[in-house]
Amino acid sequence: MSQIIPIYIPTFISDQNYNPTRVLPHLYFYNGLIDCQPYYIESGSLTAAGVSKEQTNFPYFDNYNVVSGSFPTTNSESLLFNNENASYGEIPIDNLYTQYWETYIELLYNPKTRLLTCEAIIPLADYFKIELNDIINFRGNYYHLRAINDYSLKTGECNLQLLGPIIKDSLDNL
Repeated sequence: MSQIIPIYIPTFISDQNYNPTRVLPHLYFYNGLIDCQPYYIESGSLTAAGVSKEQTNFPYFDNYNVVSGSFPTTNSESLLFNNENASYGEIPIDNLYTQYWETYIELLYNPKTRLLTCEAIIPLADYFKIELNDIINFRGNYYHLRAINDYSLKTGECNLQLLGPIIKDSLDNL
């Protein structure tokens, strides 16, 4: 990169006095080495002398995936549920919510959506093949399978929760 930037070290604070907080492990994208202002890493300890080494780049880890040596753009991938300001570059448009949950949440809270609870008999072989993202045809209408409750291994009787109408374009992938 032609521009040398200051190094960015994320800080996790717990209150208005900037006290540090305990954080759980995080997942980040490794985006290569970025040139920065010189900083020094010192080896050794309080009792033994060490060597000081100048560094002019740092490993760039971020919530956003970028081309190595660049910064996030609006098309970058994101590991966040709802994007926040990027340390460098632009804020990506998509995030985990828009990619995986937005359509389902919109369907769930749409006034035309209905949650249907019904009883069914599902053979054991079919029960093992069914997944919760399957589309079910019930009385001539298509629904998303939301839950299978109280399944009896002997008789195959169970209670189903169906969510409908189906999400647009769901039948195109069948």
